[in-house]
Amino acid sequence: MVLSELAARLNCAEYKNWVKAGHCLLLLRGCLQGFVAREVVAFHRGLLAAAPNLGPRATCRSGSRCSPRARQFQPQCQVCAEWKEEILKHHTNRNGDVHWGNCRPGRWPVDAWEVAKAFMPRGLADKTGPEECDAVALLSLINSCDHFMIDRKKVTEVIRCRNEIMHSSEMKVSSLWLRDFQMKIQNFLNEFKNIPEIVAAYARIEQLLTSDWAVHIPAEDQLDGCEYETGVYLSESQVNEIEMELLKEKLQEIYLQAQEQDVLPEEILNRLEVVKEFLRNNEDLRNGLTEDIQKLDSLHLQHQKPSSKEPGAQTPEGKA
Repeated sequence: MVLSELAARLNCAEYKNWVKAGHCLLLLRGCLQGFVAREVVAFHRGLLAAAPNLGPRATCRSGSRCSPRARQFQPQCQVCAEWKEEILKHHTNRNGDVHWGNCRPGRWPVDAWEVAKAFMPRGLADKTGPEECDAVALLSLINSCDHFMIDRKKVTEVIRCRNEIMHSSEMKVSSLWLRDFQMKIQNFLNEFKNIPEIVAAYARIEQLLTSDWAVHIPAEDQLDGCEYETGVYLSESQVNEIEMELLKEKLQEIYLQAQEQDVLPEEILNRLEVVKEFLRNNEDLRNGLTEDIQKLDSLHLQHQKPSSKEPGAQTPEGKA
């Protein structure tokens, strides 16, 4: 049953393209994690060398009063105020959105990763290192922190592609789109020719994007799953794992949009219903995403309740 559902999905060329593009993002995430971890430590050391008074002996004096919320942060002590100023000096988006809510400012003097999270998208407060982050979080850090000497246009092009993958309502992309994505991700990776793990990932991504996955319903004496033209084997469980990771990321994206009310409630509901319909037809994926769906449903109901209590309310509050 699982193999027949997998085969049906991957026999749709545009869905297969979507999974391949998503797999590239997972490979990209994997190859960036070690590099980012090293560079974040180097960046933090550089900050402390330039401003020794902000080092481990500096202590936040205001405790919870120095806790940021979403994009808002008004430090209540001198140490956190100076750290905020120092972070903004190195932020390429210093006049725009900074997701201070990711951070625990009291940890900035001693924890490089807490500083790094000020350069990343929302929703990362509980992430303790790059190994827990998705590709867009790492790409955003590279793009937003001037410690990373890189052609930022190449980074933003990959981020844009990633957003198109995650926002694709039907989870499908064309072959033309995939070729354009290949060019953009290769342009980005060319910026890291001296980083061995990124060079290795470049070869794997190129191999993935130029191959065709053969989908088989195997007999007992045959291998299962997908095979690259070059002979690199991917089992059905590996493909299933890739699909699950992509769908979890997609649902998390919808959840964050709903939580911050960045998108109208009806649009959130529409996006959620599309994913639910897809999962109704693919039981092998649905069983692993029950908790994620319930979390979203619960949040949606919370947003529905206030408006339902107001008699005569015709439209949700907060429409822009």
